[in-house]
Amino acid sequence: MEKREKSSWTFNKARSTAVQASANNSNAFRKPYIFAWCLNTMAFVRVKRINGGTYAYLVENSWTRKGARQKVSRYLGRVHAAERSKSESLAAFLNLSDLGKYVRDSDFPAIARDLIRLELHNHGVKGVSVNFQEASVLNEGGKEVTVAMNQGFLCSHTLKSLLKYGPEEDYSSYKLADLITAAGVVPEQDVFIELHGKFRAKSEDAARSTEFYY
Repeated sequence: MEKREKSSWTFNKARSTAVQASANNSNAFRKPYIFAWCLNTMAFVRVKRINGGTYAYLVENSWTRKGARQKVSRYLGRVHAAERSKSESLAAFLNLSDLGKYVRDSDFPAIARDLIRLELHNHGVKGVSVNFQEASVLNEGGKEVTVAMNQGFLCSHTLKSLLKYGPEEDYSSYKLADLITAAGVVPEQDVFIELHGKFRAKSEDAARSTEFYY
C-alpha cells in the first residue's frame, strides 16, 4: 500500500509562485514554505499495487473521538504512469502571440482544459480520453483510469475539483496551486502569475462586497 505525495520541487514551485505573485516581489522566493499535499483537507489519492497492477483510490479523512480515521470512498481506476518527453510551452502549444491576453480573456475551465491537454501532450499520453464536461478520465475501453504525472494524479476527482475552482475566497492563490498540482499539472511560472493576477481581482471584488455587522 502506498500513499503518493507531492514532491517538494513540484508542489512548492507552484506554492512559491503563488507567494511571489501575491507579494509581487522576487524576495518572496526566499521565504521557506513547507506544505503537506492532499487534494483538500479531507481527502487524498492512495495508490495500491495488487498482483503486479497499480490502482488508485480516493481516501477521505474524518475525525472521531478516537482520533483521525481514513476510509476509501471510491475507486479511481488503474494508474497509467506517464513520463515527460517534451517541454512545449502553453504559448507554443496553442500558437499564442499574447499569453497574458489569453489568460485574461478565457474562463478558468477553458484554461484548465488547455493546461491538461498540454501536460498530456508533453507526457506523450496515448489511449486516454478526458471528458471535461463530465469530468471523467477514461481508457479506450471506457473504464475510469488515473494518469500519474509530475507527482500528481489526473483522475475524475482531481479533474472535477479543478474545474469547480472559484477564486472568490482564494486571495493568495494557494488553493489554486493545490488543485492544479494535485491534477498533475505544473504550469509555467508566467502562466501561474497571470492566473493569480486574474483571480486576485475577483477575490478583492468579493471581499469589497462582503458586509460586516457588529
